[in-house]
Amino acid sequence: MQQESAGIIEVCLRLVNNNLKHFKLFLAILLLPTLFAFVLVMWVIKPAYSATAVVTPPSSSQGSLSGLGSMLSGGAGMGSLLGFSGNDEEANAVWTIFNSWELHDMVIKEFNLAEHYKFDGHFHADLLKLFRKNFGIEMNKEDMFVIYVEDKDYKLAAKMVSFMLEKADSAFNAFKTKQARQSREYFQSRLDSCEQKLDSLLRDFVKFQVDNNFYEPTIQMESTLKYLSALQAKREEVSIEMAYEKADRGEKSKRYDELSKRYQGVNTALSGTLKGRHESLGMVALKKSPELSAEYFRREAEIRIQETLYKILRQQNEEMRLEEAKMLTNLHILVPPWENDKKVYPLRGVTLLFAFAVSFLLATIVCNLLGFLEVENARGSSVAGEWKCFKRFFKKS
Repeated sequence: MQQESAGIIEVCLRLVNNNLKHFKLFLAILLLPTLFAFVLVMWVIKPAYSATAVVTPPSSSQGSLSGLGSMLSGGAGMGSLLGFSGNDEEANAVWTIFNSWELHDMVIKEFNLAEHYKFDGHFHADLLKLFRKNFGIEMNKEDMFVIYVEDKDYKLAAKMVSFMLEKADSAFNAFKTKQARQSREYFQSRLDSCEQKLDSLLRDFVKFQVDNNFYEPTIQMESTLKYLSALQAKREEVSIEMAYEKADRGEKSKRYDELSKRYQGVNTALSGTLKGRHESLGMVALKKSPELSAEYFRREAEIRIQETLYKILRQQNEEMRLEEAKMLTNLHILVPPWENDKKVYPLRGVTLLFAFAVSFLLATIVCNLLGFLEVENARGSSVAGEWKCFKRFFKKS
């Protein structure tokens, strides 16, 4: 450990001694680059300022597809079909608008940046690239948009950010309006088709009811069964009276003849009811009732489905009309851009510290290299010989 410490101390002292031995050279190499960097950052390089704004991403549409998705269990599919975006897609749309060349081109023309940047190129794409070097959009930890513009004029930078916020909100409104118009047109076409289908189903359903005298299956079946039960009970009653009369007076009695005629009438009424002869009175033929009931409920269910779909489409159509006409602010500014006169470039302290550190390292290397060559020259080593040849080459040149 003692030898290692002595070696480190010896090396450090040798470095310091070589620097002091060539102090003028060391000081020149150290100060000249540092002074040059100081002049650059203080007077030559024009400072740049940054204007920043923080805005909220656009809020999602107010349940434009939530009702449709919950009723039909297809909100995501319907939204994809209509091109109606969710919250994340709307935020991506705003991000795209801010980075679009159309918006950047409007900024360039509005503030005459070609003259402001003293642009002497021949291609507009190069001017766009120059502006994009000074513009940026980021997402902070709170999922808010941070928009900034750097420029040599801090007032102009703030104006550019404000202009971009206004135009981006207007472009997003136009995007949402076009999207809502396309969705409304789709809903309107589906609404017209659904209305025609519903009218056709209602006409067919009414015709089915009239043709089959089948209007309300539950009530009609209940009434028919009650009527049949009453006829059956009456027939049993007449049958008992006939049996009693036959045993008492015989089949040739007047009373038995009347009961026989009554039994035949009840039996005819019962048979006619079973065969559907009283359909005009609301009675239902039992053999036809299962088929008629199935057809009735099928038609009724289809009409209800069409009615539900019609209500949903009507509601969505009205919502799309409101969305199409809505021109509210989508990007709410939390931190507005302001004229920040604090320089963001160049970083004077960091630049001077870096220049000083590099100059110090370079000066130390040069001074110690010269000290090493002097020692080798005194020893007359091969390194000294090579150094003399190197110097003679430059003298000849």
